[in-house]
Amino acid sequence: MKMRILRFIIVLDAAVLLLLGGLLILAPQHVARAFHFENLPAGVNYLMGLWGCALATLAVGYCVAATDPLRHVVWVQVGIARGALECLLGAVYVAHGVVTFPQAAVGLIAAAVITVAYLLLYPRWQLEVAV
Repeated sequence: MKMRILRFIIVLDAAVLLLLGGLLILAPQHVARAFHFENLPAGVNYLMGLWGCALATLAVGYCVAATDPLRHVVWVQVGIARGALECLLGAVYVAHGVVTFPQAAVGLIAAAVITVAYLLLYPRWQLEVAV
């Protein structure tokens, strides 16, 4: 049961990353507006597009991991690290006033939820049995 939920979480994470990655590649200015960033220089669209490429390819890796989370447990570890770093970065940027909480809220909350889910579902006992 726990493995089925983990697979679902991995697929859900992959879907969100693929959607956001695609939007960052195809419509970066709309994503910027959705996160309350207005009047960004046009060159920022390039950086956002590159970020979109990284997210989309990360999503492909998560799709592979969902087929066998034990075999591809490093992807769960990457999900934990990615989510924790996103939370930390978001908190630092909000604390320093670089972005407002409404600008960072969606990313912070999504990262926290996925990190906690991966931590709760991390296949510890299966790894010990396999070794």
